[in-house]
Amino acid sequence: MHEAGLLAAAIADALAAPGQDEVAGADSGTVGVRRPVGVEIRVLDPIHVGVESALMHAELALRARGLEGVVIEVTADPVVCPMCDVANEVHADHPFCEACGWPLPDRGGHQVEATVRWAAP
Repeated sequence: MHEAGLLAAAIADALAAPGQDEVAGADSGTVGVRRPVGVEIRVLDPIHVGVESALMHAELALRARGLEGVVIEVTADPVVCPMCDVANEVHADHPFCEACGWPLPDRGGHQVEATVRWAAP
């Protein structure tokens, strides 16, 4: 369940980025207020955060802010095997190299990043 907090924090940070202080909710009719039209989520550690889970929690985080309908795109970075140097598309239920079977490394640190695409006012 740690994905919920990670995604909520990443989206909050992206929405609060400098110059983004006038964000409208879905029910806002304010003229001149920019509204997010898309959110890009980048999963940096797919061993600990699944793509499907990231999508679900991003949708919930946006809905909680009144931003239903914002397009969400989730991508996951490949994880390079330290043993054979093969880049792997990882699934949380199988964190092993597809080529040699070696356990894939934990990246640590920030596990997700979010960026927002804005509509013109």
